[in-house]
Amino acid sequence: GRSRKRKETKKMAFVSSALAARSVGSSSSGVRFRGVGVVVPRGSSTRSCVCQMTASGGGGGGESSAGSIDFSDVNLQGAGKDFEGMVFMPEGDAPIEVPSRARMMYTETCESAINNQINVEYTASYAYHALFAYFDRDTVSLPGFAKYFQDQSAEEKEHAELLMKYQNRRGGRVMFKPLAVPEMKFDHLDGTSDAMYAMDLHLQLEKFVYKKLLEVHTVADSDSDPEMCNFIEDMLSEQVEAVKKAAEYVAQLRRVGTGHGVWHFDKELAEA
Repeated sequence: GRSRKRKETKKMAFVSSALAARSVGSSSSGVRFRGVGVVVPRGSSTRSCVCQMTASGGGGGGESSAGSIDFSDVNLQGAGKDFEGMVFMPEGDAPIEVPSRARMMYTETCESAINNQINVEYTASYAYHALFAYFDRDTVSLPGFAKYFQDQSAEEKEHAELLMKYQNRRGGRVMFKPLAVPEMKFDHLDGTSDAMYAMDLHLQLEKFVYKKLLEVHTVADSDSDPEMCNFIEDMLSEQVEAVKKAAEYVAQLRRVGTGHGVWHFDKELAEA
């Protein structure tokens, strides 16, 4: 008969008993994958990978049976350069946080102080938003107060975002924290109006924000960060004006009293 040329096939198979059992049941013949190789991520329940590397010697024809070697007990990572590239390194094993290239002479204490102030600004914004919701109710119906506190909420949110941008500019990492909103009660029995109560709370919140800004400035000064000091000082100047304005509103509400005086004051706020 016609003579046939048989090509020699050189095979190396890494056989995993776990993969074999799952793919072919109780068969012990193993599982073969054609191609360069199959890799298994670190941490997988499978202890080894299954691969088949084929080198053909030319010509057509059949192929010889492959020998199987069980490498399930071999530590591929410690096997040296011969096995380099065969162990898959998942992206999750890489460092998650990349160091900032913009960070320069910015201490962790200053970074933490900025994050704390972001939380303070958002807390004030949240409280003002609650006051807006109260005065917007149909049973309260003071649209001027509702508008005023809605604007105050937006302003405090802008301050928080300003601090977030500063944190990123200095190469820090913004970290959010839970908000601590003060308890609000409008059902007073001493004759004071809900408008007076809300405006007095507004004044105390503005003073609280000013106090916390001073603490941030103290941190920046103790860590010899003049640039951060200048940034906080700009915010302090604006906060002084906010405290003065809130104090004037409290004084005016005390003069007009309850009833029609509050209604007239609400009209002034709505037109401001």
